Amino acid sequence: MLFNSIEFLIFFPVVAAVFFLLPHKLRRYFLLAASCFFYMSFIPKYILILLFTTVVDYSGALLIEKFRDNRKKAKLFFILALCCNIGLLVWFKYLGVIGDTINFFGKMISLKTLVVPEIALPIGISFHTFQSMGYLIDTYTGKEKAERSFIDFALFLMFFPQLVAGPIERSRNLFSQLKAKHSLKAENVSLGGRKMLWGMFKKVVVADNLALFADAMFDDPGKFGGLGTLVGVLCFTVQIYCDFSGYSDIAIGCAKIMDIDLMKNFETPYFSKTVPEFWRRWHISLSTWFRDYVYIPLGGNRVSKPRWVFNQLFTFTVSGVWHGAGYTYVIWGFLNGIYICVSRFVSPIRDSIAEKIRLTKLPALRGLIQTLVTFALSAFSWIFFRANTVGDSFFIVERLFSPTVSDYGAIPELRVYVAVCAVLLLFIAEFLMNYGKKVVELYFRMPHLVRIVTYALLVAGIVLFGAYDNKAFIYFQF
Repeated sequence: MLFNSIEFLIFFPVVAAVFFLLPHKLRRYFLLAASCFFYMSFIPKYILILLFTTVVDYSGALLIEKFRDNRKKAKLFFILALCCNIGLLVWFKYLGVIGDTINFFGKMISLKTLVVPEIALPIGISFHTFQSMGYLIDTYTGKEKAERSFIDFALFLMFFPQLVAGPIERSRNLFSQLKAKHSLKAENVSLGGRKMLWGMFKKVVVADNLALFADAMFDDPGKFGGLGTLVGVLCFTVQIYCDFSGYSDIAIGCAKIMDIDLMKNFETPYFSKTVPEFWRRWHISLSTWFRDYVYIPLGGNRVSKPRWVFNQLFTFTVSGVWHGAGYTYVIWGFLNGIYICVSRFVSPIRDSIAEKIRLTKLPALRGLIQTLVTFALSAFSWIFFRANTVGDSFFIVERLFSPTVSDYGAIPELRVYVAVCAVLLLFIAEFLMNYGKKVVELYFRMPHLVRIVTYALLVAGIVLFGAYDNKAFIYFQF
């Protein structure tokens, strides 16, 4: 059941209405049942995998807490629970690439080819597994207490707005909210509805229209010359942002209407002035997860420079592996790790050059240059993220500088105009969010009629110009 589907348009209002009509004691049971129904609308049998994870991690946390004074036993239960989580990820997500790698090297020494079964990837397995693992780690380190209620823990993992693509919530934020008494508030409906509307616009009008260009180029890069390749890369750069941040906006909006606050997942990342800043503003829930549970345990930045470089490269490479079972994702993660390391070491040189050419006296111009450079670096790295193979990714990089003629194929002209206008509207809106806060405040002080007309125009734009090709959100595959 995709957020951008008629089914969800019916499902969510019914769930929200029943949720508030039920007595407080019954609401969590109903919300859990609704969340299970939501997940089963994709591949019903995979609810068993989610239930297995829930039982293992619920029991594991209780056993860890029970034997907290016996360090060896607590550690044993912690490792067993983690192995179950990681084992599920390896089996469903990485078995194919592991088998292909073994077969590749096996051919060199005449080993028999392994037959790897084709297994459908459970929707959102990486998201709910990482959320559960974070809870386990916090319980083991004593930062959080083990949850006693199985229903509350199950709802923590299965809460449907963020079940399949995040945000990856922390137990300290979500448990207390799920247990609290909620009331239907006009302010929440307004804020949540507005968030959902903007998220839907980003998904079906911007992302799905741009997908037409991006998919055409990445699926058959040989047809495109330098300019066409550049257009395809830029289209995907904006597409993936609007697709994933659009999902996050809808998820956050749904939860807000039900009086639950999910963490912010994006903060206009393409306006970042440095790569480190970009990663503080992109997929915030995952970036902070890797920071807290991988980077800091490795020593963070309180280590020697060589070790710090290793920590960064390792963390970003693992992040690449998390995103997908393919070497293109490994390259993408490693490349972003290199960006971070280089950014730190060239920072004094960059500041020195800016001082010499007197850019420090023109902060707006300097900021614009830094933003454009950061955007270009991000766009370049997305080539490896989106390319179907490693060979394709390097071919696309080569084609960026090729003068060959592009063949755009039969791309409807209307979709071209819609995509261009949608991106311009997106840019203006996000620019105002960053640099025009007074204009935004003025808008929200205007009469309600002005805002109602704006929302009506946005709805009309979604209905008339949305690309309804039933495209799933990109991050569903992770």
